[in-house]
Amino acid sequence: MPYARSFGPFAHRIPLRSPADVDNGSADGLTRLDATITDINITGSDPTLQVRAPDGMNWTIELASHARNRAIGLTDAALLPGDKVHVAGEPAHHFGETRIKALRLTINDQRFDLSEETPTAA
Repeated sequence: MPYARSFGPFAHRIPLRSPADVDNGSADGLTRLDATITDINITGSDPTLQVRAPDGMNWTIELASHARNRAIGLTDAALLPGDKVHVAGEPAHHFGETRIKALRLTINDQRFDLSEETPTAA
């Protein structure tokens, strides 16, 4: 593994922050995002939502497995492009990637708990 010297551009390492619409400072360590659904891909091989934050930034929201989504009632019929969504989850760990692994979603005042530990919708 290469060694990065602590001078020049590497002298002051500070964490990079996501866009302003994302709250990274919550007590539970989750990233939170309020956005609008632009595309729905629940039936695909990797269930995802495409959303747009108020600042115009596009985000990919990774959902749970197909079985888990069905168990909590998260289906194509429950979602429409243009719906407002609140996401709480874990952000991607790659620089510049706007992707969140959702643990909780709130869509049209209906909350979906995507973590596998909870057996029912909240």
